[in-house]
Amino acid sequence: MKINNPIRMCITCRKRESQKRLIRLQLVDGQIVVYRGYGRSLYVCLQCVDDEKRVNGLARRFKLDREELFVTLKEFRDNG
Repeated sequence: MKINNPIRMCITCRKRESQKRLIRLQLVDGQIVVYRGYGRSLYVCLQCVDDEKRVNGLARRFKLDREELFVTLKEFRDNG
């Protein structure tokens, strides 16, 4: 029996990992939120959440507040 283990790519570092090891997020009205189950989403790996330089690049790409995004990603990582 084949076990399905989807591979996804981190939007910041482009590293491919198992879907279970990535944080799935969604951009809604200019805010990063946990994926709601519909619409487009993005994945961020745990190493990129800790790397301030990569978070700055992500904030610049989506025109978000850098400090707010950094805190939000840390909360998502800590809460699962």
